[in-house]
Amino acid sequence: MAATALAVLLLAAGAHALDLSQCIAPLGMESGQIPDKDLSASSSYHDGNVGPQNGRLNQEIKGGAWCPRSQITTESTEWLEVDLRNVHVVTAVGTQGRFGNSEGREFAEAYVLEYWRPKLAKWVRYRTADGQENLSGNTNTYLEKKNHLEPPIWASRVRFIPYSAHRRTVCMRVEVYGCPWTEGIVSYSMPRGHKRSNGAELSDAWYDGSWGEWLRGGLGQLVDGRFGGDDIREAARQPAWVGWRADSPSEPDSPDSTQPEITFEFDKVREFSAVHIHCNNRFMRDVQVFSEAIISFSVGGQHYQEDAIHYTPEPDHIFESSRNVSIKLHHRIGRWVRIQLRFAARWILISEVVFDSDVAQGNYSAESLKPLGKDRTKAPTSKEAPVSTARQEDPLYLAIVVGVLTALVILLLVAVSLAVHRHRHRKCFASPLARHEPRPAPDKPEVKCDDYQEPYQPLKCAPYFGYSTVLLEMKDFVKDSNTALSDSSNYEYAVPEVSSEPLLSRRAGSEPPPPPPADSLGRCSAPGAVRAAPPPPPPPPRSASQQEAVSELQRRLQTASVAEFPRHRLRMISKLAEGAFGTVYVAEADGVPEYDGTVTAEKRLVAVKFLCHDATAKEREDFERDVCVLAALSCPQLARVVGACRSPPLAVVLEYLEGDLCAFLRAASPPPPPRTLARLATQIAAGMKYLESLNFVHRDLAARNILIGKGYQIKISDFGTDNEAYAGDYYRAGGETLPLRWAAWESVLRARYSTRSDVWAFAVTLHEIYTYCRRRPYEPMTHAEVLENLSHLEAEDGEFRPLERAATCPRDVYDAMAACWQRSERDRPRFVDLHTFLMRRECRLDLDHDPR
Repeated sequence: MAATALAVLLLAAGAHALDLSQCIAPLGMESGQIPDKDLSASSSYHDGNVGPQNGRLNQEIKGGAWCPRSQITTESTEWLEVDLRNVHVVTAVGTQGRFGNSEGREFAEAYVLEYWRPKLAKWVRYRTADGQENLSGNTNTYLEKKNHLEPPIWASRVRFIPYSAHRRTVCMRVEVYGCPWTEGIVSYSMPRGHKRSNGAELSDAWYDGSWGEWLRGGLGQLVDGRFGGDDIREAARQPAWVGWRADSPSEPDSPDSTQPEITFEFDKVREFSAVHIHCNNRFMRDVQVFSEAIISFSVGGQHYQEDAIHYTPEPDHIFESSRNVSIKLHHRIGRWVRIQLRFAARWILISEVVFDSDVAQGNYSAESLKPLGKDRTKAPTSKEAPVSTARQEDPLYLAIVVGVLTALVILLLVAVSLAVHRHRHRKCFASPLARHEPRPAPDKPEVKCDDYQEPYQPLKCAPYFGYSTVLLEMKDFVKDSNTALSDSSNYEYAVPEVSSEPLLSRRAGSEPPPPPPADSLGRCSAPGAVRAAPPPPPPPPRSASQQEAVSELQRRLQTASVAEFPRHRLRMISKLAEGAFGTVYVAEADGVPEYDGTVTAEKRLVAVKFLCHDATAKEREDFERDVCVLAALSCPQLARVVGACRSPPLAVVLEYLEGDLCAFLRAASPPPPPRTLARLATQIAAGMKYLESLNFVHRDLAARNILIGKGYQIKISDFGTDNEAYAGDYYRAGGETLPLRWAAWESVLRARYSTRSDVWAFAVTLHEIYTYCRRRPYEPMTHAEVLENLSHLEAEDGEFRPLERAATCPRDVYDAMAACWQRSERDRPRFVDLHTFLMRRECRLDLDHDPR
């Protein structure tokens, strides 16, 4: 099971941009996937006993390692070569000495790397980000020394060259880590970047081709999977951006010496559907997204097709944030792609270029230069060049071509007419600060602007359901018991459908429901003495109190309305996150209703989640439904719905505090005292107890999804999934974003979620709190190792290793955490029990510190 899940995770990593966090797999030295014939060496002390075929990590084959004939010095020329056959992205290398059944004594204290790939046609010596060539080696004969390569390299062959400050005999066992290079880009060429006045060097620091006024024949920062942040100054500390200045001429023989031009060469002729260019937009510092991109294609590389694509992005003078600009390429064919950028300000800065393409099927001929002169014969041009070289004398072929061209003409006419119609009626949304448009009449469909190109998202998240993916048992809300889920073994959840009319419509005379009763400490509870929902099948009959809580929520769903929040009372501050349904902004608002229904004039921070302008009717319906469900929830520890902006684009306004708990704890100096940590834990348990009473499942409980405000007030939210700052906390598997290090084993390996899997995540969140979020859970482990660790729990082989107790974590709290990591869901405590335990513990701490 674990191996299957790992394979799915690794396959999911191939989508879109290179994801270095998932490009970490061993490439086959230890496993034998790399055959002996692909291993070679400059020499061997004994070919059969310590030859290159024996230099495999963690293997004891014959002599136990590869040992060169000569002793090693600072000028050694001995090497061990690994042939990967195809180009791979190499992100790490590991070495060992010769253990030789405890008889070996030889190991390399240091070594250098060289790599080769067909386009380079030469060996290139690897240098780290700080310019070092020597990599640290081993200190004994048995432990692996793993070096992560910053930056990574693109190579089809890798050489390990041992190095020693003093003459000595060495032996080596090695492994190479990374992933296949599937983007198909062989190299790119462009003008060399320029330097800013603050000293930030904006050349391609990782570029491994030839350097001059132009960079040619190599790969580097533009394809390394790293997206630059909003701050340009980070380029002075670590390479993030490549930039050009408008008033600095480039190579004289360039077609336009004042405009940057990037040419990409691919391994094969490809069919392109889109390109995504990550750009900086710090317009206050003379940096802006390009004013126009001209994209041309060529099969032969000498001459480019005339029908280039021209794209003009919408200028943004409101938000100084980096963004991906996506350009549709309409299935053009080529092996070379040239991108010419036009300045909109003094500087253009880009950090990543990602193509969506597939290998083209068929044979394609190179373009030829048209003859000059008045009497030249004009060859008929085609919008879809180049043309496949099939047999033209075949009558069936001619009939097919005529039919296809006729269909294309008809489709083109239809597309043009639709484009003209939509252009006349479009209502594009340039930014959240756009002017207030009149709300369309209910009987008129909302016109959408389909020709707007949505920015490319490197992390595409699962559909929005309130709290990450808040789920609810459908059978609780089915009016007819005969229509309930017939197979209780499925244990499936869904957000209830309570009405066929729009859920965000205004209802006359409706008042917001009162909050539920709270205990003396201000912690919420559902009506009555609520008990938690049972774990999966077969569920026992519900108690009267739980039926009362569910009925109360159903009443709220049927009667609650979401108040209109005027858009002019929102002042956008910054972009918080981007998800599958739209963009989330942090805004300042006045007139925000308090929890008790009163309205004050004090300005408050809110989160505004906009629905994409081109969302489908189904996505809009899901969005409205989920907003209504969230509005029905009422608990001080949950980020509630404040209101909705119904004029296009549809937006929901949610509570927001000063920031998230993860960032707060990391930055806190000095760290919060134990009493504060206990208070935070108790509040989180109170909010989760409320969700548990209604059988809601959060599925992504973590410190990044906990908001914290003044007086250490917390509110549970769901913004972490879409926040790029926490992209490394998630793992993509089968189109789903998975918080692997927080998820219970049954959620990862069996896709089963329940309130008891939330209990598991709550214990991991406690671990974050007591380590001040300065160490990720299972930090020494890779994603693959975490997955393997969880598989031990599934197999019940006794090898599962839970998170260790932090030095600042009290013993009784850790014992409660360990109980949350039981294999059986039934053996884990409920949130109602955890809340009681933490509340009593907090009271005990308060009494211990009471000055009376």
